[in-house]
Amino acid sequence: MKAVYAGGFKWLYRCMKTLKDLGEHNAIAALTANLKAAGDDCAVLPFAGAPYDLVLTSDPLIAGIHFTAAAPPEQIGWKAAARVFSDFAAMGADPQYLLINAVAPPEQNFETLKKIYSGVHDVCAQFSVELAGGDLAQGPALELHVFGAGCVPKDKAVFRSGARAGDAIYVTGALGDSLNTGKHLTFTPRVKEGKWLRQSGYARAMIDISDGLATDIRHILKASGSGADLIPAQIPLNGTLEQALYDGEDFELLFTVRGDEADRFDFDCLHELEHKFHRIGTVTAAPEILTLAGEPLERKAFEHFKN
Repeated sequence: MKAVYAGGFKWLYRCMKTLKDLGEHNAIAALTANLKAAGDDCAVLPFAGAPYDLVLTSDPLIAGIHFTAAAPPEQIGWKAAARVFSDFAAMGADPQYLLINAVAPPEQNFETLKKIYSGVHDVCAQFSVELAGGDLAQGPALELHVFGAGCVPKDKAVFRSGARAGDAIYVTGALGDSLNTGKHLTFTPRVKEGKWLRQSGYARAMIDISDGLATDIRHILKASGSGADLIPAQIPLNGTLEQALYDGEDFELLFTVRGDEADRFDFDCLHELEHKFHRIGTVTAAPEILTLAGEPLERKAFEHFKN
């Protein structure tokens, strides 16, 4: 994460006194101004004497925000761990260990909590990840704070900052309507695909789509100092184009590939993964300008503290 506002906009923080005033993204920028680690979806840290870098991430899952009371408990646990694995996928990294701090009210049904942890174990087993520990504390609502540790070969993590004009833009799967279809509780994190994209050398910039295509691609554009034009007819949809752009909770990978390598990339995907990804647009030279079929795309998306 980069503190892009910390210097030139100090006056902004003097005027804005609450998180509602700032919003999620401005608050993160201010709070992380002095971080030394590289990283986007995860922090990437050198590990002395090892041929790999240490990769760390965390994600909260909170009742009423990320799931409802009607959600099956096994799916709550699945989502809690899978969201963290999706962060690793976006860096091309291997997840290895999880720790979970659970917060719950005294009235929490213990059998339900056991089923939630069963869902955690299911997704951990699928990706050969060990649940290594955690803690349990009392609070007003059910919360799962999940911490992940993994690794990536030294200096090989895929960041958001590598996109360049002329790159082709891809997504790994269909987007939109995740809440209505239940995909946000049952998605399979793209760990295998993210690792292959890193190993193959094709992915120049990458992120997972948690806040909607239109929001998350802007993170790549900001980090890369570039722009993008999306082709609406080529965006794979679950539902409407509006939902694909702004709904979020899809947890597909969004990445760029050199334009002159795109055709070979398509062939290699079919040959090595037996899967073809969706080419949805092109990176442009206009810094942070996002267009849809050449027309400027509106900024609107969920943001913690503002929505």
